[in-house]
Amino acid sequence: MDAEKMSAAKKWAMIGLLTFFGRAIANVPYMREVYYDQVIEALNITNTQLGILSSAVGIASIFGYFFGGFLADRFSSKKIIILSGLMGGVITLWYASYPPFPVLVFIHAAVALDGTLLFWSAYVRIVRMLGGKEGQGKYYGFAEGIRACFGIILPLICTAIMVRSVMASAGLRNALLFYSACYFLTAVLGFFFLVDIKDEHVSESKTKFNPEEYIILFKTPGLWLVSFLIFGTYTVFSLQSYSTPYMTNVCGMSSGTVSTIASIRQYGIGLASMPLFGIIADNVIKSSAKTCLIGAVILLPCAFGMLLCPSDAAVPVILLVLVIGFMVQGIRGVYYATQNEARIPVHLSGAAAGIISSIGFLPDAFIFAQVGAWLDKYPEEQAYHMIWVYMMIGCGIAIASALGIMQLERKHK
Repeated sequence: MDAEKMSAAKKWAMIGLLTFFGRAIANVPYMREVYYDQVIEALNITNTQLGILSSAVGIASIFGYFFGGFLADRFSSKKIIILSGLMGGVITLWYASYPPFPVLVFIHAAVALDGTLLFWSAYVRIVRMLGGKEGQGKYYGFAEGIRACFGIILPLICTAIMVRSVMASAGLRNALLFYSACYFLTAVLGFFFLVDIKDEHVSESKTKFNPEEYIILFKTPGLWLVSFLIFGTYTVFSLQSYSTPYMTNVCGMSSGTVSTIASIRQYGIGLASMPLFGIIADNVIKSSAKTCLIGAVILLPCAFGMLLCPSDAAVPVILLVLVIGFMVQGIRGVYYATQNEARIPVHLSGAAAGIISSIGFLPDAFIFAQVGAWLDKYPEEQAYHMIWVYMMIGCGIAIASALGIMQLERKHK
């Protein structure tokens, strides 16, 4: 079906289903972002081991993002997403059995591949095609905003499930069973409601690997700039998850309060910031790169504030955590929309999304093992100071990359 002939209702229904699944498939390997202490207790592992599980997700994701673009450009997105839902459901059921640690490493890698190799590039490509040339910021912003809406609804449901459970192990298992049901539901709904957009049908010529496509992309400066814009932003996004154990173990807040704040910070706050950044990028500033730059510039002093703020000042800490969440989620809502300004060829959108994502989300491969080792090795105050400095470095990378994309656009004009 041609995207231009689709009704707005059909487009948003597809985006709604995709964002529901996209949020759910990302939550299982990242349960530590909201339930850090509960995951450690349920799985009976250390901070370092939890970091290893997260690194397994990151390393698998690098390969998944890269080769996922190849699949997204050549095969039916509908079939890919249905397959992803079925596989995600089965793997999560396996996770809920609490197998030994080496098997948990494999499961985390498998869930990551399911979400990146199969789902992610197909999702990014569909949204870009639905948005056309003029609606990139709006479609990406609102799509990510809807995903953020599910991002607060699903974790809050899981929080309610876990609170009702006496033991952390039972609570985590019930939450995993809930997510498994979500994946199977997506596969069923996808069969009835998803349609393949024009040029996504399989053809003999498109199923052949063409190295020239990747050579063209690797020679495109904008590809690298968008990749590092996402890399810097995602570094900040990843490190903010450590504000969860920081508020519990250093600031002395209750686990229930912290889980609620973490759910809002990690997922729910994007419900407002992502669409807002999309509207600003398309209708006010008329530049997604400049919008990202403004957001990253605001993030930098906020990260510095976490470094200076006393740990016993609960209210300022909470405010800084939420502002960081708001800004980083807003940037995430539009950073893929910078591809047009970066002059990345539209006909290579799937491959480009794969390469950009494999570089941009690279922090998953090392940050959590690195920071987990810091938390086990150094005194807590020192370890968290190192984390906040790390966050400031990520802001600097994002600022430099956004400036580079803006320079490319000026040269083109």
